Amino acid sequence: MLAFSDYIILFLLGSLGAFIAGFLGVGGGIIYIPILDYFLTKLGLRDDLLVKGILANSLFTIIFSGAVASFKQYKMKNFFPKEILYTALPGMVTALVMTYFIKTGTWYSKQAFNYVFILMLFVIIVRMFFAKTPATNDSEQTEKFKYFSYTGLFAGIITALSGLGGGVVMTPVFTDALRVPIKKASSISNGVIPFFAIAIGLFNLTTTAPKIIPGMQIGFIMLPVVIPMILATFIFSPFGVDLSQKTKPEIIRLVFASFISIVFIKLVYEILL
Repeated sequence: MLAFSDYIILFLLGSLGAFIAGFLGVGGGIIYIPILDYFLTKLGLRDDLLVKGILANSLFTIIFSGAVASFKQYKMKNFFPKEILYTALPGMVTALVMTYFIKTGTWYSKQAFNYVFILMLFVIIVRMFFAKTPATNDSEQTEKFKYFSYTGLFAGIITALSGLGGGVVMTPVFTDALRVPIKKASSISNGVIPFFAIAIGLFNLTTTAPKIIPGMQIGFIMLPVVIPMILATFIFSPFGVDLSQKTKPEIIRLVFASFISIVFIKLVYEILL
């Protein structure tokens, strides 16, 4: 079982994930996944069950971090419902299909999960560090809604495989391929992420899982683990959104790439040990 100090650590680290979710529009999964890896291993999950637990609890937490950040964007009048729906609806389908295949099999091992996670981070680092910020043209965006849908289809798959919420895919695609300003891209990503996470979260709540925390577990969702992180989202996700709106786009890109680089190096180091 978890000690009182564990709950404090979960809240503090969850606060960082919530801030990153609001600031970068990535849902916070980059932080939540390493946290969940440690605590779910401590609770006794191993191999493919550990992967399923990480994915389920990360995405369940992301429902709240994404929704709170998106609501803050709405209050700041930086909210784009049409782009959000065009991206979210097809992505929910692919996310659910991929989640079904993961939950009903044992093929997606912890090692495979680590490799997928690292590959995604590497691609994003290269794009965010070395791709130039393209000139934007908002008048062209009305002609590109189908590309938002294509992005959603791909992001839904990555969400199910990585537990990241899809923001680490959507934000670079929106900015580099669709020439969306990064602050708008972050807002769209924050709006899409809860749709993906809710769809997968409902599936996970009804999934039969081994009882690790009797009476405080629903499916693969470990309530004592996720509740401290969820509480943190209500405080720190809005703060991240506020700071993002006051920060230059170039700085946001640099923070995005630098932060992901740290996580990438940590994961590579752990695999090589």
